[in-house]
Amino acid sequence: MTLYTLYAFLAHDVLGNIAAAFLIASTGYTAKKIRAEVRKRNGQTHDTSQ
Repeated sequence: MTLYTLYAFLAHDVLGNIAAAFLIASTGYTAKKIRAEVRKRNGQTHDTSQ
């Protein structure tokens, strides 16, 4: 394996996998925060069905 091949592997595969993992984790974190905020807001609403 030449140095260029090793660099190409690291630049594309490893960094791509790290970027994808970061993107998935941040998306999950954002969705969790949004769900928590909606749940909090819905818990503060008054019940007008009575």
